Amino acid sequence: MPQNCPTLSHYSAADECLENLAGLGEVAYIGLRSSLKSDALVATGDTYAMSASPFKDGAPKLFKLDLKEESQKVASESQGKRKGFNITGTMVFDAVNARVAELARGLNNLDWFAIFPDGEEAQILYDPYKKIRIDSGGLTTDTGAAAGDDRITTVNFILGPVKYPNLFVTLPSNTSWDDLLDTSDDSE
Repeated sequence: MPQNCPTLSHYSAADECLENLAGLGEVAYIGLRSSLKSDALVATGDTYAMSASPFKDGAPKLFKLDLKEESQKVASESQGKRKGFNITGTMVFDAVNARVAELARGLNNLDWFAIFPDGEEAQILYDPYKKIRIDSGGLTTDTGAAAGDDRITTVNFILGPVKYPNLFVTLPSNTSWDDLLDTSDDSE
């Protein structure tokens, strides 16, 4: 893969970061849509059921991001009658280093999805036909400096229009999100 193409990696691993990314705050899981089997997520209304073996090569392919405490959120906005909803996700990184900034800037080049667990429920930003996008101004910092130099970086991203204002996902029984984490050193 060319060097200037972004990849998903273990950005929260201790040996990859200058500092821990937020410690005991919230988490999000992200993955590439291309890593999922065609039947990995089955929709029933506004809820996707994840299959027991959702990834094409059988190996787990989710990546965990530590976020600033109570910073993650998912909100929706109606696009008008019969036009669906735009769903906006927000991730706030604390103690940001250059690798996290690189990921945030490169996300528009990836066809990815995001999962936000909250207790027993988890919201998912995923659509089989639409890409998540970060619009102009969707990457902000608390001091106005380059993202790699800031203490806090906020990434706002949009999926839509979609049919439902909220999308949820359920795991196969006896599974946790951490069971689906990629265990290789680096991944595309």
